[in-house]
Amino acid sequence: MWSDALARVTGNVRVRRVSAAETALALISESGEGGPPFDCVVSSLCLPGLNGAGLARRLRQRFDAATLPVFGLTRDAPASAPDCDWFDAVFQKAGDVRGLLPAAAAIVDLWFSQARRFHC
Repeated sequence: MWSDALARVTGNVRVRRVSAAETALALISESGEGGPPFDCVVSSLCLPGLNGAGLARRLRQRFDAATLPVFGLTRDAPASAPDCDWFDAVFQKAGDVRGLLPAAAAIVDLWFSQARRFHC
């Protein structure tokens, strides 16, 4: 569903979906010293094992927001989501692609406005 929403906002995006924070960390660790292999991370706050806030905290220990923006998704109101400070922004999940479009557009706008590699 998120892939569809992001594709509607910008056609120039590839999404790599994983089901656990540990898998995301392993993929990102493969990057070595050359920087992260992804332009941004969008994570649910509710994940099995290490939750989204734990993922964001571990990413922030390694990358700043300009190197790897990290966005959270929650079913709760974003302001009440636990550990929101580790994310660049937290958005409320929606039940369908159409409901996700405002959050997807905001993520793309924030991603391109703060990611260092897009400021040439």
